[in-house]
Amino acid sequence: MLCVFLAGPAASAAEPTPPPVLPTEAAEPALPPEFLDQALKVDGKNQITKGRAQTALTHRELFELMGRTDLLTKSDELAARRKWLTIGAVALGAVGIGTGVTLIATAPNLATPTCERSVQIYNEVCVPTASAHNISGTAVLVTGVLGALLMAGFAYNTDPAVLDRDGTAALIGSFNSKLARALRRPPGGLRLLPVVTPDGATLTASLRF
Repeated sequence: MLCVFLAGPAASAAEPTPPPVLPTEAAEPALPPEFLDQALKVDGKNQITKGRAQTALTHRELFELMGRTDLLTKSDELAARRKWLTIGAVALGAVGIGTGVTLIATAPNLATPTCERSVQIYNEVCVPTASAHNISGTAVLVTGVLGALLMAGFAYNTDPAVLDRDGTAALIGSFNSKLARALRRPPGGLRLLPVVTPDGATLTASLRF
């Protein structure tokens, strides 16, 4: 906010006084060097870096800088979903592989004396039991692995970054614009500026806050 106070000679009643000539506002200053150290950018892989040091920044940290509580909440939800999907994938894979291997390993050995003592026992008991163990063990093992891979795929696609590259670039553009305005803003305070008018010189008090 700019408040202007003029002090100078009073105008004559017989002769109108022309309007005072106020000083022209200074041109917008160039970006200070600090801008290059604090500005953000995003690459083609949606990775965020800060300043000339190329410090890596997560999307969550960007949301915190921008005060976007909505994106923070969504990011936390997706991070929790990814965590539980990953845990589920590992557990399912471990159970499926362990159960499948156990079923296959516990299949009757057809070369044992128990199975070989009788053709009837061999054909009607040992062979069907061994086949059932092998088939069910293989089925459980494959199902566990496929289920684990499916859940792992869901976990991978549940991205806590929330935004794609274009969305991230738009948010970063807003951040850099605010940063530039903040760094360009002159410090507040009272300034006294001389002003030349047709009636003489005056003194202008400029208060910026």
